[in-house]
Amino acid sequence: MKKYIKSPLFIEIKKENIHGTALLQHIRTINSMKYSGEQPETTLSQQEISIISDRIQQFY
Repeated sequence: MKKYIKSPLFIEIKKENIHGTALLQHIRTINSMKYSGEQPETTLSQQEISIISDRIQQFY
């Protein structure tokens, strides 16, 4: 849907094994080792983290 593509609360993620969309409405950190016992599939680059941070700051 076009409204989700244009919303600043959705960010597309394209990594090696991960392709999808993240909703930035309720952001929290999750320790995947605590909940699943497995290593993360991938990590975000510093640039990707900066983009997310910039978008979130619009709402605070």
